[in-house]
Amino acid sequence: MFQQLGMEWNLSDDLHHSLQKFTCTMYCSTPGTSDINELRYRLFCLKRGDVESNQLPPCNDTLRKHSLQANYQAAVWRRSLQRCPDIPSPVGSGWCTEDGKLVIDWMGGQPSPQAVLELLSCQCSRSCKLPSCSCIVNGLKCTDMCRLQDCTNKPEDDNDAVSVYGDDDDAEDSDWLESHEQ
Repeated sequence: MFQQLGMEWNLSDDLHHSLQKFTCTMYCSTPGTSDINELRYRLFCLKRGDVESNQLPPCNDTLRKHSLQANYQAAVWRRSLQRCPDIPSPVGSGWCTEDGKLVIDWMGGQPSPQAVLELLSCQCSRSCKLPSCSCIVNGLKCTDMCRLQDCTNKPEDDNDAVSVYGDDDDAEDSDWLESHEQ
C-alpha cells in the first residue's frame, strides 16, 4: 500500500480505502470495520462521549486530505532525479491558497455531524478563552450545552452556529503558478 504512494499524481479510491483500513487497525487492533467514520463513532460511543478528539482517528475527510498530501509529496520525491520533472500545482492535493500563500487544507467539511456538534460543550466557568475553552481550541462556537451561557464565543446568528472552519475549495492553480514564477 505505501509503495503505491506517489506512483500517480492522483490518489486512487482503492489506495484511499487501503489507507483507511490501515488507519482503523492503528486505532483498534480488531476494529470490525474498514470505515474510519464508523470506527470514530464506535470509539466515541464506547467512551460514552468522554473522549478527547485527539484520541479518535481522523474523519474520512481529514484522512483523505492527509493522504492527498502524502501522495503528492511522494510523487515529487519519486521524480526528484528527473532533470525537469513536470510537477503540477499542489492546490487540490491537500493544499489550498489563502491570501496568495500556499497553506495546508486540513478539512473540507464539518468535523462531525451537525447533531453531534450541537451537543458539544465546554466546562468554562468564568470566561471562554484560549487555552481552557475546548470549543475555541477546536475552532468551534460555544453551544447552548456549554456551562457558561453568557460567553463571547456564542454564534452571532444561525449561519455561524457550529463552525468557524472555512471552505477554501475554490482556490485556483493560477495563484500557485504566479507565486512560483517569480
